[in-house]
Amino acid sequence: MAKTSGISFVICTYNRAQYLQDTLHSLLKNEADPNRFELLIVDNNSTDKTPTIVRNFIDNYPNHQIQYIKEPKQGLSFARNRGIKEAKNPIITFLDDDISTDIDFINSWLYFFDTHPNAKCAGGKIEVQFDDPRPDWMSHFLLPLLGHHDLGNSIKKYNQQKYPFGGNMAFKRSIFDQYGFFDTELGRKGNQLKASEEKEFFQRLKKANTDIYYVPKATLYHRVDKQRLTKEYIKRQAIGLGQSIALQLQDKTIADKFTKSASEFFKMIISLGLFLPYTLAFQLPKALMLIKFRKWIIEGYLSVTQ
Repeated sequence: MAKTSGISFVICTYNRAQYLQDTLHSLLKNEADPNRFELLIVDNNSTDKTPTIVRNFIDNYPNHQIQYIKEPKQGLSFARNRGIKEAKNPIITFLDDDISTDIDFINSWLYFFDTHPNAKCAGGKIEVQFDDPRPDWMSHFLLPLLGHHDLGNSIKKYNQQKYPFGGNMAFKRSIFDQYGFFDTELGRKGNQLKASEEKEFFQRLKKANTDIYYVPKATLYHRVDKQRLTKEYIKRQAIGLGQSIALQLQDKTIADKFTKSASEFFKMIISLGLFLPYTLAFQLPKALMLIKFRKWIIEGYLSVTQ
């Protein structure tokens, strides 16, 4: 079995020093050859102790390849694109700054690309890990907002409607030379919760008939703090999602806009259809939040188009 020469794990971060510290501890506990991976921490203008924490890891783990990078242009897409430019290995895997992993996580990614040398792109499984009790209005259908991504326990190719999640996605470096980088008009910028930059990139790949693989053994755990377990946070995230949809459709054809509108309408119908079962199960808060979530997406979309 031929071995890839290595993976660059790009971790973009913004004012999450404590979580980042736990993330780096988790990754460095992995039982993987330190010569086959590097950790690139892209600091997107943090004002907390992020630089100090990363430099402490660099000093304390001299046998590992850890690099601190400062990206002055605000926005997750800018940070990710900087990571691509700085990465030294042929495979680039993007991780969030608030995750934990098992000790075989890095080896799982290495093994996948060793055994699938023609694969250019893949996504791993993401489990949600709550730091505080889960609110009574948080249904299973909203968990993807918090990073949950589970398509089962076997390797498969994503269909046309599914994509990897940004907190655990891997690419051959050459794919960015071929299809460009992440759209800097999309994605989070500081406290603005726009999204869809990775989805837009995956859509480019699918239009070019590029296979995208799901790798269940590359599982990580996305930690969710109490700030993201508020209705206000979900509202901001939904509005940001609606704004991102509008931005993506600005230069699209009428047919594309109609298709997307029909898709969102269908999702609203599904949400309405779930209202009765949740209500009958005495889970009215979950039912109401699903309706509000769809309403906020529409509000975000209209804030850009009107």
